Amino acid sequence: MIRTIFKWFLMVLSSLLLIVAILLHFGVIKFYREFQPFEIIADMDNQIKSLPQKESNFFVDSASFRNPVENTIPKIGSKYHLIDLEYEEAENENKNPLEPTEKVLARGKNRFETFCVPCHNHDGKGNGVIITKVKLKEGEEGFPAPANLTREFTRTISDARIFHILSAGQNLMFPVNYKLNETDRWALVHYIRKLQKDSNIKK
Repeated sequence: MIRTIFKWFLMVLSSLLLIVAILLHFGVIKFYREFQPFEIIADMDNQIKSLPQKESNFFVDSASFRNPVENTIPKIGSKYHLIDLEYEEAENENKNPLEPTEKVLARGKNRFETFCVPCHNHDGKGNGVIITKVKLKEGEEGFPAPANLTREFTRTISDARIFHILSAGQNLMFPVNYKLNETDRWALVHYIRKLQKDSNIKK
């Protein structure tokens, strides 16, 4: 009798686990994954916060990073007074205050890998994961290929112009001035120059 009850218990438990696994697989109870797991020692490994590049379930456009409220200046970033087409003004006003020291290049690399790699890839050639990893549905157009930062055109334009593009945006690229302060953007310029030099060496 006990053996029969135990056998039925195992069958019911197995069935329940199978159902839960199927529901998790198809996302029916996906929300369980979003809760912080139980921790005996809470060492802050799991936190309820939006991470860079992570999809948001709260906003309609699913983006975690938000544009600043109009007519406000973000605490982390900085306000940039030129618009994207004011190239000449940018050439006259923008001067790189940083030297390409080891520390500056390390900072530029950190910022590049955080904000630029998804589009431009680690080598700056524009073959990031939005091109290589995004699965398209039938008839769906892919994301336009990002610029190759090591190409001849980008090599010939000035640091001021690259800083302007980072700050004001260009074509489909959004400006990053509200995410990165001025120092970080100039460090990015130096790191882009390093990628260009590295690309020459590899050739």
